[in-house]
Amino acid sequence: MGLLIGITRMRQLFMMKSNAEWKLQLITAALMTAQNSTNNLLQVGTDYESDSLIAKKLQQRQYKLKLLEEKLNGQKAALELQIKECTQEMESCKAMIDANIRSSFSYNIGLGN
Repeated sequence: MGLLIGITRMRQLFMMKSNAEWKLQLITAALMTAQNSTNNLLQVGTDYESDSLIAKKLQQRQYKLKLLEEKLNGQKAALELQIKECTQEMESCKAMIDANIRSSFSYNIGLGN
């Protein structure tokens, strides 16, 4: 019975890890886009005087993009931790499966003296 549970848990962990890796890819792409947008705003912002209305709006957008970057970095760190935890639990599960296979297929034949 432990073998079946171990295999089921391993499959579930693999799916969780794959899902987290996919989300991590999406967040990394969104983070790169936000960083590029911030860089573009910095370049455009230098063309305007610092007290103009357009420059102030650009500063607000830069601030919002920085907040978005921080949020995405937090989500990225959480997903990286989740992937690491899944990997560790998968190793533990693999050890349990191996132990169950060894115990299921080992035959102790008693030799009487």
